[in-house]
Amino acid sequence: MILRFNVGDRVVVAAPVGCTPAEMAAGLYAHRIGTVETVYDQDALPYPYEVVFEDGGRLCFTDNELIHESEYLLSKTDLSLAQEFDSREEGDVVNHPAHYTWLPGGLEVIDITKNFGFVRGNALKYLFRADFKGRTVEDLKKARWYVDYEIKQLEAEANQ
Repeated sequence: MILRFNVGDRVVVAAPVGCTPAEMAAGLYAHRIGTVETVYDQDALPYPYEVVFEDGGRLCFTDNELIHESEYLLSKTDLSLAQEFDSREEGDVVNHPAHYTWLPGGLEVIDITKNFGFVRGNALKYLFRADFKGRTVEDLKKARWYVDYEIKQLEAEANQ
């Protein structure tokens, strides 16, 4: 099989219409621009392209989950991709938003965080969603704030 992308290519993530749960990461990363850092052997891995984003995040994608940046800009695909992603997420934006439902097996972030109390659960929530809302550093700082808060509370209790 001939691969469409090479190391160094600038690409845009475009989730395939009707994507499977395994392809959901592409939907969560839709519109993000990155650079192909590694191209793996197609026969060895189902996701041959490792893409690095400007915020330092990285993820692997299939051939049909990416388009060249120039193709994206020239065809103004960004509008149609946004509409497609928004319409797919629209019904669940309150009950099951995509940034909390990306875990395998139908597991949601709340299924994990509810077991850790409010402060630790919030720290975990921000860690889990950091790469899926487009504000990775901000969410990581929020997670750190909750961890620091919990440490201060535990230290205050120990000193009483």
